Amino acid sequence: MDRVAEGGEKGLRAYVCQELDYEIALRWQKDLVAKRKSGEIEDTLILLEHPPTYTMGSDQKWEHLLYPQDFLRSQGFSICKCDRGGDITYHGPGQLVVYPITRLRDSGLTPIGYVRLLEQIICDVLAMYNLEGQRKKGYPGVWLEDRKICAIGIGISRGVTFHGLALNVNPDLTHFQNIVPCGLAKFGVTSLARELEFSPEMSIVKQQIIASFERNLNVKCSVSIDQRMSGGVHHENGSEEKSVALS
Repeated sequence: MDRVAEGGEKGLRAYVCQELDYEIALRWQKDLVAKRKSGEIEDTLILLEHPPTYTMGSDQKWEHLLYPQDFLRSQGFSICKCDRGGDITYHGPGQLVVYPITRLRDSGLTPIGYVRLLEQIICDVLAMYNLEGQRKKGYPGVWLEDRKICAIGIGISRGVTFHGLALNVNPDLTHFQNIVPCGLAKFGVTSLARELEFSPEMSIVKQQIIASFERNLNVKCSVSIDQRMSGGVHHENGSEEKSVALS
């Protein structure tokens, strides 16, 4: 499945992984961000699933976690603080998480333009299933009417992005009932499986996401399958990082 950029064209590297612990994936992102800043690597995508995890963004509204942390941990959920923008959200099996590590200036994108790009990438994938993804003014992410199907929350460090998007393919939607997802009590969440009444193969959705990145960024993508993270990565935590957008 490897496809290498031809003739010096701008390239994109995608790592297609299985389930990976959230904090390990975050350390991996930080290592890739440092390498992208120094020019050691090209723009990179990580595609994976997480074990059941609640993550809190920069808004720090812990009241949106509806049960005590110790109780949720006893039920098998991890709870993590992170440096993306936004409120609390859920990650878990059946949800495809995509972390793009990209240098914005190379694509001529502003932070808001980048969020709009991520939304368009997901809308294009939904269209393959005859679903019309929508934007909701003031609420980043992708919606089907008042049902959120994809959360978006990004971080930027010296012009290089991390964190990203989470598309609900076939997660356990009851796990969202333990939180106020992204702080939006008046809206619901949905998934491809709920909308289609069948669950697309996760491997197929990953391929569709990669193809949509290629089209929208006009790049060729080299894909590596089952590249797993190991320990010992450098975790950059400089003062120049900032969080933008919401989940």
